[in-house]
Amino acid sequence: MNEDVSVNQVLAVLFGGFLFILASILIPVYGYHRKRLKGLALGCLLQPVACAIAITLIAMIISYIDDYRTDQEHQAAMVTIKTTEAGACGTDSLTWYLKPDEECLVEYKLLIKDKYETPDSIQEAEKTDRFDVIRLDSLTNAVCVDDRLIVRFDLKNQRVTATDYDEPAEVVGVDWEKVKAYFP
Repeated sequence: MNEDVSVNQVLAVLFGGFLFILASILIPVYGYHRKRLKGLALGCLLQPVACAIAITLIAMIISYIDDYRTDQEHQAAMVTIKTTEAGACGTDSLTWYLKPDEECLVEYKLLIKDKYETPDSIQEAEKTDRFDVIRLDSLTNAVCVDDRLIVRFDLKNQRVTATDYDEPAEVVGVDWEKVKAYFP
């Protein structure tokens, strides 16, 4: 699966599932032709089961495609950075994936209160966002994301330093092949 998963593939899965659910109408018809009223009754009982199985399979396939896309974006990153920030219910964690196509994927892990449970119960929620990666200038080999995250690359010593609002940030991983291709 080296090729990129496209929206057309997701739509093809949805359309195929829709066609299967539509074709499940033929189950009672087939039962009627085979066993008359007993077959019709059995077909009417089997039709919702077949639809439930089809809907479950569609949901599983779409979830797999979404996970595959996310993994591909993580692998495409030239540098991965983790930061934290104060949230409403505690410390929220942010993971920044800077890609050489000048796009940054940010995954937030937020602590939020659950409004249906006890007032002091806290749950973890996930959110993603995208930002542009902007080169600061050609002399310093530095990039900026959302006027917040500044990443400096020392190509000679192969070191990366990152700051989040002028506070040091943790550099989790660097793909030096992609970094060298990004900074010619």
